[in-house]
Amino acid sequence: MPIPVGVLLNAEYSPAELGRLGRLCEELGYDHLWYTDIRLFRECYIGLAALTTHTTRIQLGPGVTDPYSRHPAVTAATIATLDELCGGRAVLGLGVGGTGFRELGLSTPLPVAALREAVDVIRRLMRGETVSVQGKVVSLRDGLLQFAPVRAHIPIYFATHGVQVARLAGEIADGVMLGNILTPSAVDFYVDQIRRGTTQAGRRIQDVDISLRPEVCISEDEEAARAVMRHRVALRLFWTYPHWDYLERLGVALPASFADIAARGDARQIEESLALVPDSAIDATVSAGNPERVARQLAAALRPGVTRITIRAHGLPGVGIAPVLRTFVEDVVPRLEKPLARARTP
Repeated sequence: MPIPVGVLLNAEYSPAELGRLGRLCEELGYDHLWYTDIRLFRECYIGLAALTTHTTRIQLGPGVTDPYSRHPAVTAATIATLDELCGGRAVLGLGVGGTGFRELGLSTPLPVAALREAVDVIRRLMRGETVSVQGKVVSLRDGLLQFAPVRAHIPIYFATHGVQVARLAGEIADGVMLGNILTPSAVDFYVDQIRRGTTQAGRRIQDVDISLRPEVCISEDEEAARAVMRHRVALRLFWTYPHWDYLERLGVALPASFADIAARGDARQIEESLALVPDSAIDATVSAGNPERVARQLAAALRPGVTRITIRAHGLPGVGIAPVLRTFVEDVVPRLEKPLARARTP
């Protein structure tokens, strides 16, 4: 594939289905594959280990692991083991959001400090150091990996909507995923935050791989595609409540009645909330419609500094995501080659 395009798969597939999708992604030329790491869903790293037996080229990694439910030292050992299994193709996604923390009785304090400390511990362990730290969030005493990693440095990507984490990514991460940020002005805003971090650390913006990470549903039946994505937007808003400050940067205002429903914390009420999701929330955060419409929307979001695209595909009911994965490669990617080339030009 002439431009770096990847995919994020949800941890909702059986092992057999996951294997088929992994093979398909590699056959279609996708460059990287993230597998969601969400508490109480199918186990991320077991799925990634299974994918190593179905693929030979594509990069594999968790999208994304957190520093709260998994200790960063355990994450270091796990990602190093995955890297060994897949022959040096592993990448590590880190973030501080997602679901399941409440159910596990876990708090998620000081996200910037948590990520900074996690990266420090992981990288030092990967280099073979014995690590003792007493951080604001992460603690470790005499930690030492009991095996030699295949690579001393595995790329670390952050996923974020947050300003401070975006800046931190510019300081210390190899890359960052901007999930469901599709208005040109918002993309510019986040690239600028990342640039501020690189400047503070004496790096260049070109040192950070910046990926758009939109959710897409491609179909000639635009109404049906938008219905699928309306449900996805509502679900994501439930999961991220009350951390909705990023919506203001996208020009999206939610009705108070939607916030009232989300505050109850019962995702079973999603159907009740669908009519309250404004069209602006769909247009600014996800992409739905035929290939031409999806390509046009993504091309506008490929602002200077963006270096690649990672999609989270959704299919129409009863169809699955395989047709979307194929259509994106065959009918959307060719329309994005020039816009992405412009965005990648220093």
